[in-house]
Amino acid sequence: MTVHTTYFGGVSQYGPGESADVFGVVRYPKDFVERVTDRNIPAVAPPKDLLNAYKTVEEAAEENGEPNPAAIAWNSVSYERRYFDHLEGPGQQAVLAELAERARERDIWLVCWEKDARWCHRRLLANAVVAQLEDVDVVHHPDPTTIAVDEDSDDESGPTLADFASGGA
Repeated sequence: MTVHTTYFGGVSQYGPGESADVFGVVRYPKDFVERVTDRNIPAVAPPKDLLNAYKTVEEAAEENGEPNPAAIAWNSVSYERRYFDHLEGPGQQAVLAELAERARERDIWLVCWEKDARWCHRRLLANAVVAQLEDVDVVHHPDPTTIAVDEDSDDESGPTLADFASGGA
């Protein structure tokens, strides 16, 4: 089985199979979320204070013309540590257990707003789910190593994370 992650715009593009369970994992769902997921699970969305801190720093970095505001915000607010602390709550632990149980039986998809999984809680959530399992993989759609590092451009021909990892950029 596989735990997939994507953003709402990617659901139709990457197409979960009929037998997959598709879960929104957002705090503030729009009306269409019910149409593209089996259900939304706000308990494993980032807490309000973390979302607010992240968005505030990201907006300031954008205003300053920084090349990757999401990365600056992610690191500045200690996103990973704070999100993992959030997942320690009893309600969140119950959801993680349920997601792991489902992932034993079928593919599951975790869906939220961010296109780039590098700066998104769903990557952390997927890792927390598979940490409880054997022989279950995580696949991100799109693959973060293929996303251009310069977030100001939708041009996929710019340097990617893979280029930096291989020393090519």
